[in-house]
Amino acid sequence: MSNLKRIQQFCLSFPDTQVVIQFGHPFYKWRDKPFCIYTDDKGEDISIKVEKQSQSIFLEDPRFTKTPYIGNHGWITLSLSGKIDWEEIEELIRGSYEFVSAPKPKAKKKQK
Repeated sequence: MSNLKRIQQFCLSFPDTQVVIQFGHPFYKWRDKPFCIYTDDKGEDISIKVEKQSQSIFLEDPRFTKTPYIGNHGWITLSLSGKIDWEEIEELIRGSYEFVSAPKPKAKKKQK
């Protein structure tokens, strides 16, 4: 099974997900919010969303880079070259899906 097919099968196993081709790449989305992007421009990569506060921890690992254009919003990219640890990949994708699909806290109303 190709890396793309394996990633797609895993991403689409989550509730309310779909794949949409944007900018020539598969974007895996929960409802309309992307949680994983597959690219193969200069080799195979996946991009996932993490909390901005934890992004720097990932970037200490040389396997991760800040995703071009959307990195300032908490996105990181992992190269799929070399030996792939599918357990790690699935954990990263699952974490991104859970982060994107988690209910957002409601803003408190101002007291008068």
